[in-house]
Amino acid sequence: MNIPATLISALIGLPLLAIAGPLLGEMVATTPPLVFNTQLPAPSTIGLPFETVAFHTDEDLTLRGWFFPADQPEAPAIIYAPATSHDQRSGLSLVRPLNEAGYHVLLFSYRGSGASDGNRFGFTYGAQESRDVDAAVNYLYETRGIRKIGAIGHSAGAVSIILSAARNPHIAAIAAASPFPSLEAVWETSRPVFFPRPFYSLVMRLAAVRKGFSYREVRAEAEIARIAPRPVLLIHGSDDRRVTASQALSLYKKARGPKEFLLIENASHHEVRSPGLDDQASAIINFFDSAFSSFKQGKFSQTPIQAF
Repeated sequence: MNIPATLISALIGLPLLAIAGPLLGEMVATTPPLVFNTQLPAPSTIGLPFETVAFHTDEDLTLRGWFFPADQPEAPAIIYAPATSHDQRSGLSLVRPLNEAGYHVLLFSYRGSGASDGNRFGFTYGAQESRDVDAAVNYLYETRGIRKIGAIGHSAGAVSIILSAARNPHIAAIAAASPFPSLEAVWETSRPVFFPRPFYSLVMRLAAVRKGFSYREVRAEAEIARIAPRPVLLIHGSDDRRVTASQALSLYKKARGPKEFLLIENASHHEVRSPGLDDQASAIINFFDSAFSSFKQGKFSQTPIQAF
């Protein structure tokens, strides 16, 4: 029996197209701007002194960013870790309130983003980006001699600071906004209803293979307990559809004390970052003030979770 060539092509081509389309879409969605556009917000726009800085990862990639010094050299420092397809500019709105509260602030771009070295098409949802957070912490600790370091991150940036803090004792406290519990979880909540789950799961695995990491590396839910006894602030938006309320609650329960939970009413996943974190800057600063005070004194207090 002869099978028409067109039928053979369709039988082979349609599954490949079903996989190739989402793979291409994933690459586009996670790719930062190919050019670090200097016409977009720059540190000079906030009117504070800053330094352009560079430091190296364990893989000898050069990461670049901006350092905003506090008035007191011995002050704590806060790192901001961007979300998917964002660079260091996405943290600019947080610099002034943090700096005026007495904190050094470091904004930087992950590998392959902004002016940093690396593959523009290699974003790994926190697997390698958490190593970039490690490098930023090492820069502050070893090069600048700062001994009290905190971190703020949004979405994949929040996952990155969780993964980094779980293995890096130099991070004294974290404020993680909209972290997803695992790569599988965030892909599932992002899956179009018409797309079969097995195909979508395959696309996720193929994307990880293409980028050279394992999806099992991106599991904040498996690592967050290791941060204790350092304080953790988890921030969630009540209208977040990317990270569900049940996922946020599960992640909070897996964190050990001291821990706090901040619910931003009517905020979607993206709105948690802006205007959410900007509006909640005072609460975040109070968290770090308390965390560093407790860290210094060897004491911690735990705040119960707010109701959804």
